[in-house]
Amino acid sequence: MNIGFAGAGAVGCHYGSKLQQAGADVLLLARGAHLQAMLSHGLKHESEGVCCDITVAATDDVARLHTCSVLVLSCKMTGLKAMLDALQGHIAAGTLLVTLQNGVEAPDMVAAAFPDHAIVAGTAFIGARLEQPGYVMHTAAGGIRMGLWQRGNGERNIADLMDVFHLAGVPARMDDDPEAMLWRKLLWNCGFNALTAITRRYAREMAAHGDTLDIVRQAMAETVALAQARGIGIGAADIAKHIEVTLAMGPVKTSMWQDIEAGHKTEVDFLNGYVAVESASMHLASPANQWLTTLVRAIEIE
Repeated sequence: MNIGFAGAGAVGCHYGSKLQQAGADVLLLARGAHLQAMLSHGLKHESEGVCCDITVAATDDVARLHTCSVLVLSCKMTGLKAMLDALQGHIAAGTLLVTLQNGVEAPDMVAAAFPDHAIVAGTAFIGARLEQPGYVMHTAAGGIRMGLWQRGNGERNIADLMDVFHLAGVPARMDDDPEAMLWRKLLWNCGFNALTAITRRYAREMAAHGDTLDIVRQAMAETVALAQARGIGIGAADIAKHIEVTLAMGPVKTSMWQDIEAGHKTEVDFLNGYVAVESASMHLASPANQWLTTLVRAIEIE
């Protein structure tokens, strides 16, 4: 099976490495120093205490993705529009498209760009980071949930993709309600991602202390209120489950925290900012999400 990862940073390289080691033909679309390191020395991949060096196929030429039967869009939301524009004319007719972005907007964006392709919405529950160009460290979790978002060309590749994930030891499952699945991931991100970036503290620490936990709960409650106003089936039990799981987590450095440290633009507008804007459009209060968005934007200005 030929699987491409468009935007192969920490998450894309982790899953790409796993799938390649399970026998898939993997192509990593990357750029800059990270790409040059992989072309020169391969990919160093540390996962579950095991470090390996693997030779990978990596490129910055989108035309090479034409051979892929599955294309996983693993770039961040901040780069998704540009990625979709670059991919036009370079995707084979039978390619299955998989989204792994944070937030809830990616599948519809991909569907608008590629209306004839099957689209699977995915959420990755994972702690992974680039230690340096060409070196990916996987620190926690790693499961993937996916749900069929749009029927179309490439849909027949879903079963094979699930098989290779399982061969690779990646916990993967299909979800019958992909919209609720995406909102559950958004729920965690709204509670913890921005707060960890602001405080430079791990999510489990934010869940373990009363004052920060109050902020987590308020941001999540606002997200649930918006979801329920839209008829999406998440609720208070999801908040409790997220907090329980987070307290048991290892030291996961969130994506927004990593972006702040690297001087990159964060995804806050697609997470807390999205909840704040959409809540206002429905006359719902969202002070915690607005506050978190404002603080992250202020840090980005530095």
